[in-house]
Amino acid sequence: MELKEKTVKEFQEIYKKKYGKEITYEEAAESARNLVGLFDVLLDIHFAELKLKEKLKDSPKGFSLMDGKTYTCGICHISIKDEELWYDKWGKKCLACQDAVNKKKIPGKICYNNKYWYSTWELESYLKLKTPTVKKLVREGVLKARVVPKSNFLVILIKENAGVLPPKELLKSVSTPVEGQKNTIRLTPWYEIYDPEKVLKKFKIWPYLTKLVEESKIA
Repeated sequence: MELKEKTVKEFQEIYKKKYGKEITYEEAAESARNLVGLFDVLLDIHFAELKLKEKLKDSPKGFSLMDGKTYTCGICHISIKDEELWYDKWGKKCLACQDAVNKKKIPGKICYNNKYWYSTWELESYLKLKTPTVKKLVREGVLKARVVPKSNFLVILIKENAGVLPPKELLKSVSTPVEGQKNTIRLTPWYEIYDPEKVLKKFKIWPYLTKLVEESKIA
């Protein structure tokens, strides 16, 4: 894939501004080609989604995707295909999560936007809270959780845990250059960059984050 010289040079400038270091023309060209390839994939996904939305006009309550392909539930993230999958205005879901949405046990909007909620594995990733600990905190009333009846999957809405859990914006990983490897970046956990106590002390979950404190000290 050939790129215009102007495009590559613009990429070099953007990289220097963001990471404070220069990369060669060849490195910039390779990175730019990778981004273009990624954009092509995303564009294909976008057009496929538009076709599904168009089909919803004839089937507003949704439909199964009987195409033999494997997809991921937008809520619990299990692999699903054909009759195991239901697609509606909220997106692709397994039948258990679809049933929970239909019965208003969980809001449909969490399927396409994860900023509204935490899963148990996200609490482990962001805050180092193991799933058994999360369930214990739910039983004790520290955390409020919605349950998908047919799978027991937990949905922890941020709005229902205001003052207890932080918004996800505070816990985003940070892109940092990899030392000794040109043109390479890594996603660094937020707690390796910022002081967890300063970020989270005002939230009621803070006293339960001893594991997070330990890992941030190691980092």
